[in-house]
Amino acid sequence: MNVLITGEHGFISKNLKQALVTAGFSCDTVSLRSGMQGLKRLTGYDAVIHCAALVHTKDSSYEEFHKVNTEMTTDLADRAKNDGVRFFIFMSTMAVYGLSGSLRALTVIDSQTPENPITLYGKSKLKAEQLLREMSNESFLVYILRLPMVYGDNAPGNYSRLCRLIRITPIFPKVLNERSMISIENLQGFILSLLKYSEPDVGGNHAHILFPQDPNPVCTTALAESIAAKQGKKLILSTILGKLIMLFPIGSVRKLFGNLTYAQELSQQYQKFSPYASDYQEDIN
Repeated sequence: MNVLITGEHGFISKNLKQALVTAGFSCDTVSLRSGMQGLKRLTGYDAVIHCAALVHTKDSSYEEFHKVNTEMTTDLADRAKNDGVRFFIFMSTMAVYGLSGSLRALTVIDSQTPENPITLYGKSKLKAEQLLREMSNESFLVYILRLPMVYGDNAPGNYSRLCRLIRITPIFPKVLNERSMISIENLQGFILSLLKYSEPDVGGNHAHILFPQDPNPVCTTALAESIAAKQGKKLILSTILGKLIMLFPIGSVRKLFGNLTYAQELSQQYQKFSPYASDYQEDIN
């Protein structure tokens, strides 16, 4: 299978290419920083995995988010469809729900949770989702992955901020929270399984929204301990500091320590795309 991945220099793109090539796929990456002008014909590719995006940039306007995350996505999908690409995999986000989690109670996203994005990033991603679903048909299968935080060595965003925090402090709050996350290894496995086994539903559903996540929610404090161990240090966990954090439910604190998970039923609906398929481990070893 021939695969094209956008976002050539991104964390997910680099790791996906490595896993797919190891598993025997033919895989190219491309940067879309300059827009769609330099992109060649997509004839010959079986799948496009669209990772390129404008993420969290304070100075960007809605027009910029819309241009990159919505217009560029649909332009790419339209070109892929016209050039005979079979699969289009879109990296979307948990941010389409507009939830950051509660410090005091478990917030669970299930099939009844409404989309209500509050950030420009989330809004532009949800709009792209809606347009992609309209484009799908029996010969152009669309898979939308509403990713939680992706973590792993050199991961950007909240994970990198957590790593920097751990480097400069010996003390960390002891908080027992639950967050849906996915390791880059499990995301690699999920996408590999998706490409190998996906087929259109008999009923004619050609667009799927998928919720890849680790088999168990992640505790931020436990994750911090794991990061510290990789850095060769041992954290001092503070219950007092953990209780103090509960008094300041600001945005960054809620993103790190809030309780926010996908219901397991969302992942179980697509067990055939399991990120824990044994054949994936055989392919990459």
